[in-house]
Amino acid sequence: MLANIQALEAGDIVEIKYRVWRPAAAGDEVVEKWISAHVVACESGTWPLVRLADGQVTEIRPFMTWRNLPGVRRPAAIAA
Repeated sequence: MLANIQALEAGDIVEIKYRVWRPAAAGDEVVEKWISAHVVACESGTWPLVRLADGQVTEIRPFMTWRNLPGVRRPAAIAA
């Protein structure tokens, strides 16, 4: 993990590192990809829930490598 999971809040944008299989001329190979995700929920006692760029929803677990997207901040709160 490259950031503190307790610092996440709903609305944050992060990237999660995935290892995926890809066919290659010399057989299959494993590649690492960073997939962007939007934090949708952070509740005490649970893992942060995120929606991946492809629409799937997952939790950020301790074994997952993730990082905040460089230069992207959570939207500022709107005063009512």
